[in-house]
Amino acid sequence: MTKNTPRAGLGRIGLLVVFVMIGIAGLVAGVLGHDPLLRLVGRRESSTDQQADSTGSQAKQLWTCGMHPQVIREAPGLCPICEMELTPVQSGSSTGAANTGERKVKYWWDPMMNPPYISQEPGKSPMGMNLIPVYEDEIMAGPAVTIDPVVVQNMGVRIAPVIEGPVRVSIRATGYLEEPEPNHLDINLRIAGWIQKLYANVDGMRIQKGDPLFDLYSPALQVAMQELIASRRSMQGAGTSATMPSDVMRAAYDAARRKLELAGVDQAQIAEIESAERVPNVVTFRSPMTGHLTEKKVYEGAAVEAGQLVLRLADNSTMWIDLRIFEQQLPYVRIGQKVTATVEAMPGKEFDGEIIFIHPHLDEMTRTALVRSAIPNPELQLRQEMYATVLIEAVVAERGVLVPREAVIETGERQVALVAASGATFEPRRVTLGAAANDGMVQVLSGLAPGEAVVTSGQFLLDSESRMKEAIQKHLSANLLQPPGASPAATQRETQPAARIIADAWTPAIDSITTEYLKMAEILGAKQEAPTPVDPINFIEAAKRLAYQSTGEVEALIESVAEAATTLAGKPIHDQREAFKKLSDAMIALVQRIPPSKAVGERLFIAHCPMAPGNWLQTQEEIRNPYYATSMKRCGTIKGTILAQETGP
Repeated sequence: MTKNTPRAGLGRIGLLVVFVMIGIAGLVAGVLGHDPLLRLVGRRESSTDQQADSTGSQAKQLWTCGMHPQVIREAPGLCPICEMELTPVQSGSSTGAANTGERKVKYWWDPMMNPPYISQEPGKSPMGMNLIPVYEDEIMAGPAVTIDPVVVQNMGVRIAPVIEGPVRVSIRATGYLEEPEPNHLDINLRIAGWIQKLYANVDGMRIQKGDPLFDLYSPALQVAMQELIASRRSMQGAGTSATMPSDVMRAAYDAARRKLELAGVDQAQIAEIESAERVPNVVTFRSPMTGHLTEKKVYEGAAVEAGQLVLRLADNSTMWIDLRIFEQQLPYVRIGQKVTATVEAMPGKEFDGEIIFIHPHLDEMTRTALVRSAIPNPELQLRQEMYATVLIEAVVAERGVLVPREAVIETGERQVALVAASGATFEPRRVTLGAAANDGMVQVLSGLAPGEAVVTSGQFLLDSESRMKEAIQKHLSANLLQPPGASPAATQRETQPAARIIADAWTPAIDSITTEYLKMAEILGAKQEAPTPVDPINFIEAAKRLAYQSTGEVEALIESVAEAATTLAGKPIHDQREAFKKLSDAMIALVQRIPPSKAVGERLFIAHCPMAPGNWLQTQEEIRNPYYATSMKRCGTIKGTILAQETGP
């Protein structure tokens, strides 16, 4: 007994330890399985658990076709259009204020200013107007996407800040140098005679003001000079023998001077002639300006008549450059604006000038306006017909929002920029662009605020991901996804009341567009000795009516249908059959989403011709091939059906 006592005591202690451990395990299990105890011990649910509790289930795995992204299914399979295997996609959804119902202010602005005043804080604009808030949901162009940072790095995504500063625009234009029109001068004779001596006898020679141009002998000038000398002598001798009154002599003297003035003789020459003792044989005509001889119309010894052009002079101390400026650049050009010109003949040398004229008319062919700049030419280095490049710099705004030009995606109807938010989240924004500034920057009138960051490289991949998420959300919100094995009609009957009302409202337009399609398919599939092309005008009008009342994914499908239908117009029938393939694919995608009513038919058959290859819709089960109507009219197989939708309550 004495030997066994320690062993018995040790057994009791071990048993006690086992019981304690079992109790602790039970307590831990109870804590982990009971929410109040969780909060008591400080353990919280993971974000995954919270999301599972709030949504009730994990996000659905969706499947789409790489060639036809409008095809989205809830299970793997084959594309109903091209029979390619569907690939998995992530449905995703945007987060933040859009889910919580709260509207988040992105920036404040004053749209009345030009350019608009944008601020990240509320307050007043420089004009004293209260700033208006712009909310995030007003400028979002799609749902935000979150991408793993490693993937972002592998995609080569680069980010640049949105800055604020002066908006400077550079306009580069080309033109040819011209001698200014006001600096041309014609030398015309006012009296007949003969060119006794021609000094300006070489085209292009330099002539200074006062240089002799030619000597003219004219009998009429001889008479006028003789009268001037005689009247001067009479006035000088009037004191000794007054044969006639002094006022008569003065009138004769003035008349003689006037004749010479009207003949084109300048005042200095008239004074020389008046003081001469005998009449000179010729009168020398001198240059009234400094320039060069551009045209010589006579030779030495030629007889000339009154009104005849003898010489043409031009002053090229100032040159013109006539530029063609595009209409979208005209708001940045004004008279008096400084310009800088360079010419091919003198590389590296710049000539300063200014804008002196802007033509009020626009050339309808080139969509440009004439803008003229004047360039000083004191050293006469610039010559007519030289090719020149002119740089015009303008300050559009002293304060504006600027981003790199490559950060903006042009979609045709709108401009989108990808904004880098916190972490690896990117938000697509609709932006409104202003002037294209220098250094590859562009002015943003709305959509972005200074201090934000935009994606400048890799944004097309991010935008594609955002568009895919947006399309999936539209499918989910409209409940247009087909479950595995379900017919389109069954899916339509299971839609929610709101979606059902929309479908019923679209039914007449869907019926109309389907009926017009079937008419064209019937014509193309009928045997004709002299096939005539189909007229798609009724189909296009029906598509426009449906597009007018549709939104979201249906609007995109209708746009694809209408675009495909326009390719049929005005083409011969063999070209129409080829274009009918694309139209049929678009129609199949449309009626699979929203089938027509029983007014069109109980069901539509999806037929496939492997020889074309191509698909089409028809109302009967017997093949009527629209692609080989005359040779292989029965070629093809039925690969699916679309049941008519149930309308009404």
